[in-house]
Amino acid sequence: MSDKIKQTFTLPRTKRRVVLYSIIGFLITTTCLLQLLYRPPLCNEDDDYYNNNSTSPNLDGLPDALTKQADHRAPGVSFQNLNTLPPQQPNVLILSMINPSTVPHLADFFKLIRQLSYPNLSLAIMVLNPGPTTVHAVRQHVERARFALPVKIYVKTYDNEVMSFVATPGKETVYELQPLRRAAIARARTFLLQSALTPDNDYTLWLDPLLTSVPSTLVQDLIHVDQDIVVPNTMIQRDGIEWGHDKRNWQETELSTSLAKDVAEDFIFMEGWVEFTTHRFLMIDMVTVDMQPLQKVPLDGIGSTCILTKANVHREGINYPAFPFKHQIDTEGFAKAAIAAGYSVYGLPAYKIYHSGLADNALMEEVDDI
Repeated sequence: MSDKIKQTFTLPRTKRRVVLYSIIGFLITTTCLLQLLYRPPLCNEDDDYYNNNSTSPNLDGLPDALTKQADHRAPGVSFQNLNTLPPQQPNVLILSMINPSTVPHLADFFKLIRQLSYPNLSLAIMVLNPGPTTVHAVRQHVERARFALPVKIYVKTYDNEVMSFVATPGKETVYELQPLRRAAIARARTFLLQSALTPDNDYTLWLDPLLTSVPSTLVQDLIHVDQDIVVPNTMIQRDGIEWGHDKRNWQETELSTSLAKDVAEDFIFMEGWVEFTTHRFLMIDMVTVDMQPLQKVPLDGIGSTCILTKANVHREGINYPAFPFKHQIDTEGFAKAAIAAGYSVYGLPAYKIYHSGLADNALMEEVDDI
Protein backbone atom coordinates (compact mmCIF):
# COMPACT_ATOMS: atom_id res chain seq x y z
CA MET A 1 0.00 0.00 0.00
CA SER A 2 2.80 2.44 0.83
CA ASP A 3 4.56 1.71 -2.47
CA LYS A 4 1.42 2.60 -4.38
CA ILE A 5 1.08 5.91 -2.52
CA LYS A 6 4.75 6.69 -3.18
CA GLN A 7 4.32 6.00 -6.86
CA THR A 8 1.20 8.21 -6.98
CA PHE A 9 2.92 11.32 -5.47
CA THR A 10 6.27 10.90 -7.23
CA LEU A 11 6.69 12.91 -10.48
CA PRO A 12 8.85 11.76 -13.33
CA ARG A 13 12.37 13.24 -13.43
CA THR A 14 11.67 15.25 -16.61
CA LYS A 15 8.62 16.91 -15.12
CA ARG A 16 10.54 17.73 -11.93
CA ARG A 17 13.17 19.54 -14.01
CA VAL A 18 10.51 21.57 -15.82
CA VAL A 19 8.96 22.67 -12.54
CA LEU A 20 12.38 23.54 -11.08
CA TYR A 21 13.40 25.58 -14.11
CA SER A 22 10.07 27.41 -14.06
CA ILE A 23 10.55 28.39 -10.42
CA ILE A 24 14.12 29.59 -11.07
CA GLY A 25 13.02 31.59 -14.11
CA PHE A 26 10.21 33.20 -12.16
CA LEU A 27 12.61 34.24 -9.38
CA ILE A 28 15.14 35.71 -11.84
CA THR A 29 12.46 37.63 -13.72
CA THR A 30 11.00 39.01 -10.50
CA THR A 31 14.44 40.10 -9.27
CA CYS A 32 15.19 41.94 -12.55
CA LEU A 33 11.86 43.72 -12.50
CA LEU A 34 12.38 44.86 -8.92
CA GLN A 35 15.84 46.23 -9.78
CA LEU A 36 14.44 48.19 -12.71
CA LEU A 37 11.62 49.62 -10.64
CA TYR A 38 13.76 50.76 -7.73
CA ARG A 39 16.98 51.75 -9.51
CA PRO A 40 17.62 55.59 -9.30
CA PRO A 41 17.82 57.47 -12.63
CA LEU A 42 21.21 57.75 -14.27
CA CYS A 43 23.02 61.07 -14.26
CA ASN A 44 23.83 62.58 -17.62
CA GLU A 45 27.60 62.72 -17.59
CA ASP A 46 27.58 65.42 -20.27
CA ASP A 47 25.36 67.71 -18.21
CA ASP A 48 27.49 70.73 -17.32
CA TYR A 49 25.09 71.75 -14.59
CA TYR A 50 25.88 68.64 -12.52
CA ASN A 51 29.60 68.63 -13.21
CA ASN A 52 30.45 71.91 -11.50
CA ASN A 53 32.18 70.28 -8.53
CA SER A 54 28.96 70.16 -6.52
CA THR A 55 26.98 67.09 -5.56
CA SER A 56 23.57 68.69 -6.11
CA PRO A 57 22.17 71.89 -7.63
CA ASN A 58 21.62 74.97 -5.54
CA LEU A 59 17.92 74.84 -4.74
CA ASP A 60 17.69 77.34 -1.91
CA GLY A 61 14.20 78.67 -1.48
CA LEU A 62 12.47 75.87 -3.36
CA PRO A 63 9.90 73.62 -1.68
CA ASP A 64 11.21 70.34 -0.30
CA ALA A 65 9.14 68.30 -2.75
CA LEU A 66 10.61 70.18 -5.71
CA THR A 67 14.09 69.81 -4.27
CA LYS A 68 13.70 66.06 -4.04
CA GLN A 69 12.32 65.84 -7.56
CA ALA A 70 15.24 67.88 -8.93
CA ASP A 71 17.71 65.51 -7.30
CA HIS A 72 16.43 62.68 -9.51
CA ARG A 73 18.47 63.12 -12.67
CA ALA A 74 17.20 61.56 -15.87
CA PRO A 75 19.31 61.08 -19.02
CA GLY A 76 19.09 64.10 -21.32
CA VAL A 77 17.35 66.27 -18.72
CA SER A 78 19.08 69.21 -17.04
CA PHE A 79 17.92 71.42 -14.19
CA GLN A 80 18.67 75.12 -13.81
CA ASN A 81 17.56 77.16 -10.83
CA LEU A 82 16.59 80.59 -12.14
CA ASN A 83 16.27 81.88 -8.57
CA THR A 84 20.04 82.05 -8.10
CA LEU A 85 21.77 85.42 -8.13
CA PRO A 86 24.05 86.42 -11.04
CA PRO A 87 27.77 85.71 -10.58
CA GLN A 88 30.13 88.40 -9.31
CA GLN A 89 31.16 89.03 -12.92
CA PRO A 90 27.92 88.64 -14.90
CA ASN A 91 27.89 87.58 -18.54
CA VAL A 92 27.14 90.47 -20.90
CA LEU A 93 25.83 89.98 -24.44
CA ILE A 94 26.76 92.80 -26.83
CA LEU A 95 24.17 93.31 -29.57
CA SER A 96 24.61 95.32 -32.76
CA MET A 97 22.83 95.63 -36.10
CA ILE A 98 24.89 96.01 -39.27
CA ASN A 99 23.83 97.02 -42.78
CA PRO A 100 25.84 97.48 -45.99
CA SER A 101 26.44 101.18 -45.32
CA THR A 102 28.11 100.50 -41.95
CA VAL A 103 30.54 97.81 -43.17
CA PRO A 104 33.34 100.34 -43.90
CA HIS A 105 33.24 101.37 -40.23
CA LEU A 106 33.42 97.86 -38.77
CA ALA A 107 37.20 97.87 -38.28
CA ASP A 108 36.95 100.86 -35.94
CA PHE A 109 33.84 99.46 -34.24
CA PHE A 110 35.46 96.09 -33.56
CA LYS A 111 38.57 97.86 -32.26
CA LEU A 112 36.31 99.74 -29.85
CA ILE A 113 34.83 96.45 -28.60
CA ARG A 114 38.26 94.85 -28.22
CA GLN A 115 39.46 97.65 -25.94
CA LEU A 116 36.66 96.99 -23.45
CA SER A 117 38.29 95.66 -20.28
CA TYR A 118 35.32 93.66 -18.99
CA PRO A 119 36.12 89.90 -19.14
CA ASN A 120 32.77 88.09 -19.60
CA LEU A 121 31.57 89.34 -22.97
CA SER A 122 29.98 87.79 -26.05
CA LEU A 123 28.97 89.46 -29.30
CA ALA A 124 25.93 88.94 -31.54
CA ILE A 125 25.68 90.79 -34.85
CA MET A 126 22.70 90.93 -37.20
CA VAL A 127 23.41 91.80 -40.83
CA LEU A 128 20.27 93.46 -42.20
CA ASN A 129 19.27 93.36 -45.87
CA PRO A 130 22.77 92.35 -47.02
CA GLY A 131 24.09 92.92 -50.51
CA PRO A 132 25.90 90.22 -52.54
CA THR A 133 29.20 90.69 -50.67
CA THR A 134 28.04 92.15 -47.34
CA VAL A 135 28.11 88.96 -45.28
CA HIS A 136 31.54 88.00 -46.63
CA ALA A 137 32.87 91.46 -45.75
CA VAL A 138 31.46 91.25 -42.22
CA ARG A 139 33.03 87.82 -41.70
CA GLN A 140 36.38 89.14 -42.92
CA HIS A 141 36.24 92.00 -40.43
CA VAL A 142 35.35 89.60 -37.61
CA GLU A 143 38.26 87.31 -38.47
CA ARG A 144 40.71 90.20 -38.66
CA ALA A 145 39.53 91.53 -35.29
CA ARG A 146 40.73 88.32 -33.58
CA PHE A 147 38.20 88.62 -30.78
CA ALA A 148 38.88 86.86 -27.48
CA LEU A 149 35.13 86.45 -27.02
CA PRO A 150 32.40 84.35 -28.69
CA VAL A 151 30.90 85.95 -31.80
CA LYS A 152 27.68 85.02 -33.60
CA ILE A 153 26.62 86.51 -36.93
CA TYR A 154 22.96 86.49 -37.96
CA VAL A 155 21.56 87.47 -41.35
CA LYS A 156 18.04 88.81 -41.87
CA THR A 157 16.47 90.09 -45.07
CA TYR A 158 13.17 91.94 -44.92
CA ASP A 159 11.27 91.51 -48.18
CA ASN A 160 8.13 93.25 -46.94
CA GLU A 161 7.28 96.04 -49.41
CA VAL A 162 6.68 98.67 -46.74
CA MET A 163 9.84 97.81 -44.83
CA SER A 164 11.89 97.74 -48.02
CA PHE A 165 10.51 101.14 -49.02
CA VAL A 166 11.31 102.87 -45.74
CA ALA A 167 14.81 101.34 -45.80
CA THR A 168 15.57 102.92 -49.18
CA PRO A 169 18.48 105.42 -49.04
CA GLY A 170 17.16 108.93 -48.54
CA LYS A 171 14.06 107.89 -46.61
CA GLU A 172 15.83 108.23 -43.26
CA THR A 173 15.36 112.01 -43.43
CA VAL A 174 11.63 111.97 -44.23
CA TYR A 175 9.72 112.83 -41.05
CA GLU A 176 6.43 111.25 -42.14
CA LEU A 177 8.11 107.87 -42.67
CA GLN A 178 9.80 107.72 -39.29
CA PRO A 179 7.07 105.69 -37.52
CA LEU A 180 7.36 103.03 -40.24
CA ARG A 181 11.16 103.10 -40.09
CA ARG A 182 11.22 102.86 -36.33
CA ALA A 183 8.72 99.98 -36.42
CA ALA A 184 11.01 98.15 -38.84
CA ILE A 185 14.01 98.83 -36.61
CA ALA A 186 12.09 97.59 -33.55
CA ARG A 187 11.20 94.32 -35.30
CA ALA A 188 14.81 93.76 -36.31
CA ARG A 189 16.05 94.65 -32.84
CA THR A 190 13.68 92.21 -31.14
CA PHE A 191 14.50 89.53 -33.72
CA LEU A 192 18.20 89.74 -32.91
CA LEU A 193 17.56 89.85 -29.17
CA GLN A 194 15.34 86.77 -29.17
CA SER A 195 17.75 84.88 -31.45
CA ALA A 196 20.91 85.59 -29.46
CA LEU A 197 19.83 85.72 -25.80
CA THR A 198 20.72 82.57 -23.83
CA PRO A 199 20.13 81.53 -20.19
CA ASP A 200 23.79 82.32 -19.46
CA ASN A 201 23.42 86.03 -20.31
CA ASP A 202 22.87 88.32 -17.33
CA TYR A 203 22.89 91.62 -19.25
CA THR A 204 22.46 92.85 -22.80
CA LEU A 205 24.44 95.81 -24.14
CA TRP A 206 23.32 97.50 -27.35
CA LEU A 207 26.13 99.32 -29.14
CA ASP A 208 25.72 101.44 -32.26
CA PRO A 209 28.31 100.43 -34.90
CA LEU A 210 29.06 104.10 -35.56
CA LEU A 211 30.30 104.79 -32.04
CA THR A 212 33.84 106.15 -32.08
CA SER A 213 34.87 106.37 -28.43
CA VAL A 214 33.76 104.78 -25.15
CA PRO A 215 35.65 104.28 -21.86
CA SER A 216 37.38 100.91 -21.58
CA THR A 217 35.47 100.42 -18.33
CA LEU A 218 32.09 101.09 -19.96
CA VAL A 219 30.55 97.71 -19.09
CA GLN A 220 31.57 97.54 -15.44
CA ASP A 221 30.68 101.21 -14.95
CA LEU A 222 27.13 100.71 -16.22
CA ILE A 223 26.75 97.50 -14.20
CA HIS A 224 27.92 99.35 -11.09
CA VAL A 225 24.92 101.71 -11.37
CA ASP A 226 22.81 98.63 -10.56
CA GLN A 227 19.59 99.60 -12.33
CA ASP A 228 17.41 97.57 -14.67
CA ILE A 229 18.13 99.81 -17.68
CA VAL A 230 21.00 102.32 -17.92
CA VAL A 231 22.14 104.58 -20.77
CA PRO A 232 25.14 106.94 -20.99
CA ASN A 233 25.05 110.31 -22.75
CA THR A 234 25.95 110.03 -26.45
CA MET A 235 27.69 113.06 -27.92
CA ILE A 236 29.51 114.20 -31.08
CA GLN A 237 32.82 116.05 -31.24
CA ARG A 238 33.40 118.36 -34.21
CA ASP A 239 36.15 120.93 -34.50
CA GLY A 240 36.82 120.67 -30.79
CA ILE A 241 33.20 121.41 -29.91
CA GLU A 242 30.93 118.91 -28.17
CA TRP A 243 27.39 118.47 -29.45
CA GLY A 244 24.53 116.29 -28.30
CA HIS A 245 23.69 113.32 -30.49
CA ASP A 246 21.14 110.94 -28.98
CA LYS A 247 18.07 113.10 -28.37
CA ARG A 248 15.88 110.16 -27.46
CA ASN A 249 17.19 110.07 -23.88
CA TRP A 250 14.64 112.31 -22.17
CA GLN A 251 12.36 113.10 -19.27
CA GLU A 252 8.71 114.01 -19.60
CA THR A 253 7.61 117.51 -18.56
CA GLU A 254 4.18 118.84 -17.65
CA LEU A 255 3.87 120.35 -21.12
CA SER A 256 4.96 117.21 -22.95
CA THR A 257 2.57 115.11 -20.88
CA SER A 258 -0.31 117.45 -21.65
CA LEU A 259 0.40 117.17 -25.40
CA ALA A 260 -0.34 113.45 -25.26
CA LYS A 261 -3.90 114.21 -24.24
CA ASP A 262 -4.58 116.16 -27.44
CA VAL A 263 -3.44 113.61 -30.04
CA ALA A 264 -4.83 110.33 -31.33
CA GLU A 265 -4.09 107.18 -29.37
CA ASP A 266 -1.83 105.80 -32.13
CA PHE A 267 0.09 109.05 -32.65
CA ILE A 268 3.85 108.57 -32.20
CA PHE A 269 6.03 111.37 -30.84
CA MET A 270 9.32 111.48 -32.77
CA GLU A 271 12.06 113.15 -30.77
CA GLY A 272 14.68 115.37 -32.39
CA TRP A 273 12.64 116.62 -35.36
CA VAL A 274 11.88 120.29 -36.06
CA GLU A 275 8.54 119.28 -37.56
CA PHE A 276 7.13 118.58 -34.10
CA THR A 277 8.37 119.97 -30.79
CA THR A 278 7.73 117.62 -27.88
CA HIS A 279 8.86 119.99 -25.08
CA ARG A 280 10.70 117.20 -23.26
CA PHE A 281 13.82 117.64 -21.15
CA LEU A 282 16.61 115.98 -23.13
CA MET A 283 19.54 114.39 -21.33
CA ILE A 284 21.97 116.07 -23.74
CA ASP A 285 20.70 119.44 -22.42
CA MET A 286 21.23 118.64 -18.74
CA VAL A 287 23.94 120.61 -16.96
CA THR A 288 26.74 118.22 -15.97
CA VAL A 289 29.39 120.59 -14.57
CA ASP A 290 28.92 119.52 -10.95
CA MET A 291 27.83 115.95 -11.66
CA GLN A 292 29.82 112.77 -11.10
CA PRO A 293 30.09 110.42 -14.11
CA LEU A 294 27.95 107.73 -12.45
CA GLN A 295 25.38 110.14 -11.02
CA LYS A 296 22.05 108.92 -12.40
CA VAL A 297 18.78 110.59 -13.30
CA PRO A 298 15.46 108.87 -14.07
CA LEU A 299 14.42 108.82 -17.73
CA ASP A 300 11.11 108.23 -19.47
CA GLY A 301 12.56 107.53 -22.91
CA ILE A 302 15.91 106.19 -24.14
CA GLY A 303 17.83 106.09 -27.40
CA SER A 304 19.62 103.14 -28.94
CA THR A 305 23.29 104.08 -29.26
CA CYS A 306 24.18 102.38 -25.96
CA ILE A 307 21.78 100.54 -23.63
CA LEU A 308 22.67 98.21 -20.76
CA THR A 309 19.69 96.09 -19.69
CA LYS A 310 19.34 93.31 -17.16
CA ALA A 311 18.45 90.24 -19.21
CA ASN A 312 15.53 89.33 -16.97
CA VAL A 313 13.72 92.45 -18.15
CA HIS A 314 13.58 90.88 -21.61
CA ARG A 315 12.88 87.39 -20.31
CA GLU A 316 9.82 88.69 -18.50
CA GLY A 317 8.37 90.07 -21.73
CA ILE A 318 9.61 93.66 -22.10
CA ASN A 319 11.07 94.10 -25.58
CA TYR A 320 11.03 96.75 -28.31
CA PRO A 321 7.46 97.46 -29.44
CA ALA A 322 6.92 97.82 -33.18
CA PHE A 323 3.56 99.44 -32.41
CA PRO A 324 2.59 102.60 -30.51
CA PHE A 325 2.84 102.20 -26.75
CA LYS A 326 1.98 105.36 -24.87
CA HIS A 327 2.77 107.30 -28.08
CA GLN A 328 6.26 105.77 -28.36
CA ILE A 329 7.90 103.01 -30.37
CA ASP A 330 11.19 101.03 -30.46
CA THR A 331 13.63 101.98 -27.67
CA GLU A 332 11.49 104.84 -26.38
CA GLY A 333 8.51 102.50 -26.28
CA PHE A 334 10.75 99.95 -24.55
CA ALA A 335 11.50 102.45 -21.78
CA LYS A 336 7.81 103.30 -21.39
CA ALA A 337 6.87 99.61 -21.22
CA ALA A 338 9.64 98.86 -18.71
CA ILE A 339 8.52 101.68 -16.42
CA ALA A 340 4.90 100.53 -16.68
CA ALA A 341 6.05 97.04 -15.63
CA GLY A 342 7.88 98.41 -12.57
CA TYR A 343 11.47 98.42 -13.85
CA SER A 344 13.91 101.27 -13.33
CA VAL A 345 15.21 103.34 -16.27
CA TYR A 346 18.12 105.72 -15.65
CA GLY A 347 20.54 107.85 -17.60
CA LEU A 348 24.03 109.13 -16.80
CA PRO A 349 24.25 112.73 -18.09
CA ALA A 350 27.91 113.17 -17.11
CA TYR A 351 29.04 109.78 -18.46
CA LYS A 352 29.75 110.58 -22.10
CA ILE A 353 30.45 108.39 -25.09
CA TYR A 354 30.96 109.60 -28.65
CA HIS A 355 29.33 108.91 -32.00
CA SER A 356 30.61 109.63 -35.49
CA GLY A 357 27.43 111.48 -36.44
CA LEU A 358 27.52 109.85 -39.87
CA ALA A 359 24.34 108.74 -41.60
CA ASP A 360 23.70 105.17 -42.59
CA ASN A 361 21.17 104.27 -45.22
CA ALA A 362 19.19 101.29 -44.03
CA LEU A 363 17.23 100.12 -41.00
CA MET A 364 19.26 102.17 -38.56
CA GLU A 365 19.01 105.52 -36.82
CA GLU A 366 18.46 108.88 -38.44
CA VAL A 367 21.10 111.56 -37.97
CA ASP A 368 20.12 114.21 -35.47
CA ASP A 369 20.52 117.82 -36.46
CA ILE A 370 23.16 119.65 -34.48
